[in-house]
Amino acid sequence: MITLRTYSSSAEAAMAKSLLDDHHIVCSLADENSHLYAGTGQIAIPIRLLVAEENVEQALHILDDARPPLPDDFDPGSASVDMTVDPQQKILSELEKLRSTNRWIALGIIVISLLTVYLISELPRRSISPWTEINQAMHRYDYRRARDLAKALSVRFPKDYYAHEYLGNIYQELGDLDRAEEEYSRAYDLSPPQVLQAKLKAVRQRRQHELSVPPASAPTP
Repeated sequence: MITLRTYSSSAEAAMAKSLLDDHHIVCSLADENSHLYAGTGQIAIPIRLLVAEENVEQALHILDDARPPLPDDFDPGSASVDMTVDPQQKILSELEKLRSTNRWIALGIIVISLLTVYLISELPRRSISPWTEINQAMHRYDYRRARDLAKALSVRFPKDYYAHEYLGNIYQELGDLDRAEEEYSRAYDLSPPQVLQAKLKAVRQRRQHELSVPPASAPTP
């Protein structure tokens, strides 16, 4: 028996033998068990395909005809396998790349989660108008809170009459008519809509009425 070809893969060797068997070419595989148990040394112990000397030429034609045709631009150099690379080292390298990718994915998930929590907690507070907060405080009869908010807005928006109008409403609810008139006057000077004219007129009339009514005398014992 003559060594027709050698194979580094037991599957390729088995396929070649099966092809020759189909054509009734007597053949056998040598060193198959040594190749199987060689471990990392399997490259140095190839599997040999043995055939009878008189069948060598026919067997070669059968194996060559069974190969798929190569493309015109086939480059043997690019298709060759670098047998110097340790398979275990290659696996470890791929695992390290996978770990690095997973770390970046985890970091991205954490950043997105933190941003989502921030937006959920922050957007509702930002969507509430400062004027709405004043109205809510007044509905709760929390006039001190409403006054502080309105004063802060009057400083923040010095040319806006809304804050002074709110302050006028608040002072009127608190019974401080002097300050109510003062705030309505400031609002009127900044932007004199008709509603402010009515409010200013009403608070002045009420103030004059209270000034014209003499205080009640204390009852005699």
